[in-house]
Amino acid sequence: MENAALLWEQVKEKARTANKIPDSVYEELLKPITEVYKETSTTLVLVVENNLVKFRIEKFYSDLLSNLYSDLIGENKRIKFITREQIEKETGEQESYKTNSVSSTDVLKSQRKLRPEYTFENFVTGKSNRYAYLSSLKVAESPVATINPLYIFGEVGLGKTHLMQAIGHYILDNNPNCNVIYTTAQQFVEDYFTATTKKNPEKMQEFVDYYRSADVLLVDDIQFLANKNATQEEFFKLFEFLHEHNKQMIITSDRKADDLENIMSRLKSRFCWGEMVDIQKPDLELRIKILQNKLTSLITDPSLVSNDALEFVAQHFTNNVRELEGALRRFINYCVSFCIEYSLENAKISLDSIIDQPSDEPDEIDFKNITSVKKAVSNYYGISLSDLSSASRKKELVLPRQIAIYLIRNHFNIPLQKIGEHFGSRDHTTIAHACGKVEAMIDTDWTVKQDIDNIMKKLN
Repeated sequence: MENAALLWEQVKEKARTANKIPDSVYEELLKPITEVYKETSTTLVLVVENNLVKFRIEKFYSDLLSNLYSDLIGENKRIKFITREQIEKETGEQESYKTNSVSSTDVLKSQRKLRPEYTFENFVTGKSNRYAYLSSLKVAESPVATINPLYIFGEVGLGKTHLMQAIGHYILDNNPNCNVIYTTAQQFVEDYFTATTKKNPEKMQEFVDYYRSADVLLVDDIQFLANKNATQEEFFKLFEFLHEHNKQMIITSDRKADDLENIMSRLKSRFCWGEMVDIQKPDLELRIKILQNKLTSLITDPSLVSNDALEFVAQHFTNNVRELEGALRRFINYCVSFCIEYSLENAKISLDSIIDQPSDEPDEIDFKNITSVKKAVSNYYGISLSDLSSASRKKELVLPRQIAIYLIRNHFNIPLQKIGEHFGSRDHTTIAHACGKVEAMIDTDWTVKQDIDNIMKKLN
């Protein structure tokens, strides 16, 4: 154990000094972890303080840390994490109590009005949604104590409902007796209408008692309370009651609270009491990650789908995640139906009728030019297309990547930001730096100039 602890300290230091993990993340998450729980032939298990730390490390840094540890010891081992609470449950509970607890939890799970796939583990993160994801984790870990209400806004199909329900799942997994109520604004309106139109005081009291019994209230698409003045008044009373009694509320909307139309001002102001977080449209890199994640539930061997095909789907379906996943499902089903390869050409054929953008649009032309250059460069240097877009700083990859960027910029005049999207979402300053570096090398390095000339001949 002592040796494992020393090796773990080396892993942490290597992650920090190699700039693999930001200093702020190192100080907050990794530095406090010093205790080894157990070590097996395949796993090193470390102790963390709470589930929030566990989730964040496993979501973003687990593979990196496991790879560093494996390199250090010369064998393949995973690093995993366990909370002190989990250790107490493992060592302090009687077996009969454990059995009963699992059984009752399973029953409660089956009764949840939450989609089972909407969990934190299944939520794919990127620049456009990471802050909303982390804020949701904080709320799930410590309801009311940190943010109340949590107001998540963004356009349709970007993952607001997924995050909201993930909070509900997380809370129930850790506290099965917590009363988590999920509803939509439309459902709330209908429930209120039913309670009031029956002209039965008992029905109205049932409505009030049901919603006020919530320990955690999840309300989807709050914008649909617009113009429902009586319902808004009732929701305002509910909000005041739950907030006063320290009950957690999570609300989603298609716009920020201040922009809600035909919603009473005092209600909008209450939505601003906690924290408002937004989810933006996913960039190209995140769209590809979402497709790769979705593939695992569609086919047994995701590696059969070419990277070109995935990039094509990601390039043409940019509005929201639902549309993106729908396009992928259509492509996969088409190939399965006709027993054909999951290739770029078949992706184009299967999706042709639902791609809005004509082939002669500027974005389509840019995509074709960028793809042709990337293919020419990858073939010339004998590397893969994914290597060109990766974050790797290996010397044999950096130069081809910079040359590809230079050729795209100089010969097709495509904006720096758009080029960056096709090279691992690099920012425009990185793309500009690559172009400048290749320009300087052309004047001083004959081999670089020769390589560029040869690639250009293949392109022409």
